[in-house]
Amino acid sequence: MLGGAAVAGIVAAVVTVAWLGAGKGSSVATAPLTVGVSHSGAPPPGALVLASESGSRAVALAVGRGRLTATVLAASGSPQTGLSVAFRVGGHVLKARPCGAGCYTAAAPHASRVEVRASGGPPVVFRLPARSRPAGAIVRRATAVFRGLHSLVYFESLRSTPTGGLETRWEMQAPNRFSYKIRGGASGIVIGDRRWDQTKPGGSWTPPQQTTPSRVPQPTWGDRVENAHVLGTSTVEGRPVWIVSFVNSTIPAWFTAWIDRDTYRTLRMRMTAASHFMFHRYVAFNRPLGINPPR
Repeated sequence: MLGGAAVAGIVAAVVTVAWLGAGKGSSVATAPLTVGVSHSGAPPPGALVLASESGSRAVALAVGRGRLTATVLAASGSPQTGLSVAFRVGGHVLKARPCGAGCYTAAAPHASRVEVRASGGPPVVFRLPARSRPAGAIVRRATAVFRGLHSLVYFESLRSTPTGGLETRWEMQAPNRFSYKIRGGASGIVIGDRRWDQTKPGGSWTPPQQTTPSRVPQPTWGDRVENAHVLGTSTVEGRPVWIVSFVNSTIPAWFTAWIDRDTYRTLRMRMTAASHFMFHRYVAFNRPLGINPPR
């Protein structure tokens, strides 16, 4: 299970989640998130990037210039070197060669399906679009829209292994108020430099404690976006969206976001990082929330 490690720069109202038992409780700290990851390097410039989980590993794929490049991170966050890695493309198995810390690459033709096989873990299948286009401008505008929200409500699913994990409802009210409630577990309220915690549903609230103020809402992906591409279009709750993939290699974490084509609001988001397999469903924007101290 996930210990005290967390991901740097994920959100301003950042959390360090510690599993208790089977995910029925949690402690949440509003300190900047960090993860003990040896830097695995940025993907090739201009490459299309995707990522998924392989057991407790994070496996990323970069596609571009006739090459496939896989990055494999252990649950600890360390790039995994010395693996036997191959790509299955169109019925052919292409053996990859090392290209850095946790990095493996091979020349390959364009394909719609790539299976990454890394020794010691289950294979991962990636579906590739027939065409993609750069999406840096879309993500930059979506980032600005995210930061300009007055309030935000979303649901988060977070796991560090293929099973278990936490389901949390978050409410954020600019500039520095937020609350969270873990399903069947802990809750918390933060207002400026004060926070209150509740260890279980219906339990008593702790007296107010001092904390570092966090500016909210903030985009989950932080300040750096690389290799952004439109994978395609779809709809979310009847809203037309772009499906966009990108990476923040300073964390490192890989993202897929469903961005509203009219408002540039992010409606869904999936993140893959070391020991962090996370999905967000954003459900309410700029509504009055009234986040107040517990009674």
